[in-house]
Amino acid sequence: MGWAGERIKTIAKERKVTLTELGQSLQVSRQTVNAWINGQVPRGQHLVGLSKVFSVAPDYFFSEDPNKPISIPLHRTRGVAKLTKAMETGALELASRYEIFFKNAPDPGLVQVFRVKNKDTQNAIHLAHALRELCSIENGKPLDYQRTFQLLSLLNIVVIFSAFPDNIKSYAFYCRIHEHRVVFINTQTNVLDLIFPILHEAVHAICDEDEEVVYHPDDEDFCDEAANYIQFPDAYLNWVANSIAGRKTAIQVNMLKDFARTHGHALYGICKQIKRINPSFNLNVGGADSNLKKEFPTIGEILFKEREARDYVEWLKELSPNFVNILVAQIDSASHRRITEWLGLESTLDGKLVIHELKRLETAKA
Repeated sequence: MGWAGERIKTIAKERKVTLTELGQSLQVSRQTVNAWINGQVPRGQHLVGLSKVFSVAPDYFFSEDPNKPISIPLHRTRGVAKLTKAMETGALELASRYEIFFKNAPDPGLVQVFRVKNKDTQNAIHLAHALRELCSIENGKPLDYQRTFQLLSLLNIVVIFSAFPDNIKSYAFYCRIHEHRVVFINTQTNVLDLIFPILHEAVHAICDEDEEVVYHPDDEDFCDEAANYIQFPDAYLNWVANSIAGRKTAIQVNMLKDFARTHGHALYGICKQIKRINPSFNLNVGGADSNLKKEFPTIGEILFKEREARDYVEWLKELSPNFVNILVAQIDSASHRRITEWLGLESTLDGKLVIHELKRLETAKA
């Protein structure tokens, strides 16, 4: 389902509402309305506002192709970047490289779906508890990146690692390709930055039970809330908050860095969640967060750490076993060039050596 901004102009003309009047009713400029018409996707309250002004469902402003094998929902962006048509197009182009890969893959069979009637805090907490139990993590511990990938595997989500082009300003995005639930992950992302967006996209995936992706304005907020509860249980938040309470700012920052190093998470995320349970908590950790991340690698650096084909395949199998299983099953039917493209190895490792290691896995499995 893609953004169809031109429908704003069409319905405004039908309802005899000028674009200037529309902007005034939504408290945005005429330039912003034009940007929406030309492909920039309005977020949250503005999409709700458009729907209310014209008395239509949010889906009215999106187009769909029921015969399309790939569905790209709206996905969260990196930092303050705005979601645009160029981002949607870039995500679709990347996903399209794997259309044949999933077309030839075995049917995913029954997949776990969580039906959520009301996207509120209570259901976000319920969903988070269910997913934490699924990956058997202790109640008082946050998820690190390895446990996060384990959760995706248990949910039968296929993880694909790729260096995103510049027009996809995102850490990760979810889509469905021939009924397979897929999360694409930007290999240039620091592992501390990766956990929350992956969990966000995982919530999208397991709540996506329709044949076509239908966007609702509160989806992103619900996915954010559930992802926060999955990553940071209240028991951990209370432990950290109580440990640093009443100490000098510098000591608080250093203690938070120790917690983050030990448990593998960013400072910004934990501080945001402490503020949720203690609104008076205010601590600027921007510089400390940036310095902490220098101690941790990107996910690409982990995959290619040893620059050896066998090590790469072993890491890939650990982090994305569902992808490797599908790939190994096609190892003899797909060309070397196509396999190398699916792996994103054009200039990183010798594709022939990697294929040899994948065949070794196939032999061992047999």
